[in-house]
Amino acid sequence: MYDVLIIGCGITGAATAFELSKYRLRVGILERENDVADGTTKANSAILHAGYDPLPGSLMARLNVRGVALARQLCTALDVPYSPCGSLVLGFTPADREALAELYRRGTANGVPGLALLTGDEARALEPSLSPAVTAALHAPSAAICSPWEYCLALAETAVRNGAELHLETAVTGLYPTETGWRVETSRGELESRWVVNAAGLEAQAVHELAAPRT
Repeated sequence: MYDVLIIGCGITGAATAFELSKYRLRVGILERENDVADGTTKANSAILHAGYDPLPGSLMARLNVRGVALARQLCTALDVPYSPCGSLVLGFTPADREALAELYRRGTANGVPGLALLTGDEARALEPSLSPAVTAALHAPSAAICSPWEYCLALAETAVRNGAELHLETAVTGLYPTETGWRVETSRGELESRWVVNAAGLEAQAVHELAAPRT
């Protein structure tokens, strides 16, 4: 009997396993592919967004700003390639400048650190390769890039070292509630768990419907 079974070992599943492995729990990770980060995660843009785009007050706004700060700490701790390069959103027209001002207002409300509206010349001072047609820019120094595959791998590897059990090439085919939790049918047999976390990425809806079929 597992305490928690996590379905999917992309970045979400790996991060969940990483956190849960800090506690005295029996944690299992079920991944249908032959390696971690083999779905959406490996095709990620690698950008750690600063958090100026989400609407203020939304859960995404709060988690985005907190998440980019945590990612920096985790990449340092887990020796994951990380570049604190910041980001520039560029404007060329008066309408663009208005859009940048709105992003600045959102970012300020969301608590994005160091956010600044720049003129075209100020932006080119930071990035000389910019077009001379750029008239304005939004600079977010907390934005960064990292290696998404290595990030996921480091989280999963640490979780396994902490005692989590990773089951590769194990597709979930059925989810059934029991008196003590869930019976999880897989391509490699049945497992029992008190809790199940659906971290199946693009297949999350299909996994959800195994537990709660459409009517």
